[in-house]
Amino acid sequence: MSPRIFITGSTGFIGSQVVLDALKAGHQLRLSVRREPQVEELKTRFAQYASQLDFTIIPYINNTDAIRSALSNDVDVIFHLASPMPGKGDDFKTDYLQPAVAGTEAMLNAAADAPAVKRVVIMSSVLALMPLGGMNIPGLGVKAGANPTLAVDAEMSFPPGPAGYGAKYSASKILAHRATLEWMQAHKPQYSLVTLHPTFVLGRDLTQQTSTPNGINGFLMTTLTKPPGGNPVVPASMVDVRDVSLTVLRSLDVELDQKEFVTEYLVAGNPTLYDDVVGFVKRKYPDIPVNIEGPYNKPFTADTSRTERALGITRWHSMEEIVTSVLDQQLEIRGREGRAAL
Repeated sequence: MSPRIFITGSTGFIGSQVVLDALKAGHQLRLSVRREPQVEELKTRFAQYASQLDFTIIPYINNTDAIRSALSNDVDVIFHLASPMPGKGDDFKTDYLQPAVAGTEAMLNAAADAPAVKRVVIMSSVLALMPLGGMNIPGLGVKAGANPTLAVDAEMSFPPGPAGYGAKYSASKILAHRATLEWMQAHKPQYSLVTLHPTFVLGRDLTQQTSTPNGINGFLMTTLTKPPGGNPVVPASMVDVRDVSLTVLRSLDVELDQKEFVTEYLVAGNPTLYDDVVGFVKRKYPDIPVNIEGPYNKPFTADTSRTERALGITRWHSMEEIVTSVLDQQLEIRGREGRAAL
């Protein structure tokens, strides 16, 4: 019998892709949402898979009792994909750190009280494994196991406004993952834990309704069309959302080293440079006004050898495939809206 999977973050960019792929694979899913209207949204999006879905409403993902109730006695696996996004608030502890840490610890505690749960998969970030500001260090190499050595603490100060959003988000990722490592070592629950650490995730967005792209897709468009000068909004260290979803599903039953409290997998596409991205867009999409000009810093790289070996990943989507999926969707939506290409 296929395991029932409990999923948080199912209305998001990555979560929606994971839900679709899990349904296609025949899994039974219980999706957690914050508000009642989101249930109807998901029922519509995945209408052909209605028999494989049920829902639970948990307004606050740090509510251990609500999660425990949702797990019931029939959930075998948890995909914890929900996460606060940068720019949603100004206070580091209240708007970034507390939701990231408390939400994860609530999930770990609830799962420990649900004997049927045998595997928990948490969507973290490559940022949890690199120093603050690391994505701007040209050629930085990121590997698993680095978190405990990173210099960061909850009492740090950050620049106000937009200048500090990225740093606050990065610090919250580092500290949330550190809390996960410490919790697992202290409690040694009945389940095994996998954390996934993707680079910047792009691709066709199942949640996008208008011609304004979300998340990293939006950052890519801003980077390409912004006035000349300055650095790209995010480095060219990208991975396709379909590849991220694949790693989630393959983490479902991969055999883990029992000596590790937490198994970390880095998730990244093939190394690329903005010179290549810009050249490709200019060749394939000549009507898109690409304004950004180099030279560009060499982006950080992530060591995915362990991920490829353990999860059987033989191919990552190429930069060309990733960028094409983003730009084609933008052009399709703008065409439906009767608007110019960009």
